[in-house]
Amino acid sequence: MSTQIYALFWKSNARAAIYLLAALWTVPCAAQAGRTTGMGFYNVENLFDTVPNPLIRDADYTPEGRLRWNTGRYTRKIANLARVVDDLSLDVLALAEVENEAVVRDLVLAAKTDYNYIHRTMDDARGIDLALLYKGDRFEPERVRLVASGFGRQFLYVRGRLCGVRVDVVVCHLPSLLNRREMRARTLDRLCGFVDSLQRSDAGARVVVLGDFNANPDDPLMRERFPRGVRVAADAGMLCNPLYAKWKDGQGSYVYRDRRELLDHIYLGGNLMNPGGGLRYRSCGIFVREYLLVPAGRPDHGYPLRTFASGRYDGGFSDHLPVFVYLDVVSENLSEQ
Repeated sequence: MSTQIYALFWKSNARAAIYLLAALWTVPCAAQAGRTTGMGFYNVENLFDTVPNPLIRDADYTPEGRLRWNTGRYTRKIANLARVVDDLSLDVLALAEVENEAVVRDLVLAAKTDYNYIHRTMDDARGIDLALLYKGDRFEPERVRLVASGFGRQFLYVRGRLCGVRVDVVVCHLPSLLNRREMRARTLDRLCGFVDSLQRSDAGARVVVLGDFNANPDDPLMRERFPRGVRVAADAGMLCNPLYAKWKDGQGSYVYRDRRELLDHIYLGGNLMNPGGGLRYRSCGIFVREYLLVPAGRPDHGYPLRTFASGRYDGGFSDHLPVFVYLDVVSENLSEQ
């Protein structure tokens, strides 16, 4: 639609347009009991633009850099990720390893699914941030802020209404195993402390923690802080990992030395595991499609198909696979949630 047509529409239909926008704005808060909603997380692995930034270490991802990161390669990366985003078609999708708002915007514009987004710049030396994509008719953000993590990548906290039910979403990208154990422990403690503060301030809080924890569920630091399996939680403050059973069955979101690992997690607060909480856990999974994996005929067959593998350009997607959960909207009186 041209600018002239937009102007004519607003001039001749101003009152109708205001009513229409008001109706659209209130859709997420309307009762949506009986629906199923999906949330997920995807580490998109180094989604950098091609523009040098002297404030971060992005030299490899420039046309003159080691990886010869040019417009063609960037455009292909965006198109690849947009395909995954569309095939997932979740109501809320958290992203890790995005360089800036510009790349998030390019991804949203390339996707066929109609997404809004939230992005915040982190204090990370590599210049990688977190973002949240969401469907505006399913999720309405109410509060957004960064939370100190004890190292460069803060946690992204978003409170909002998902299908009319208030949720507290915490997105994280924790330090890798290459970092000192003390740093990793401190970051996990900060995460647990923040989640605990949410649950202490509101006994009815519905907390969802999504992120790349850079550790399997059996990592000692993880075992000390998070329960491993799914169970109906009498204690609403408890966090449950529905993906744990998938990992025990040999599934994973990452592959290292031919071993499938579950580095990407979704933890649900106890109120999401019990009936009567407005939203209730239904199912979960690791999103796998043939196009996301290295094809047959190569030694790394079955690994996630990366953009670069050992410095070789493969033109793929990411070294991680997306993870997701589905929740049922079970409350009939959502206006009170």
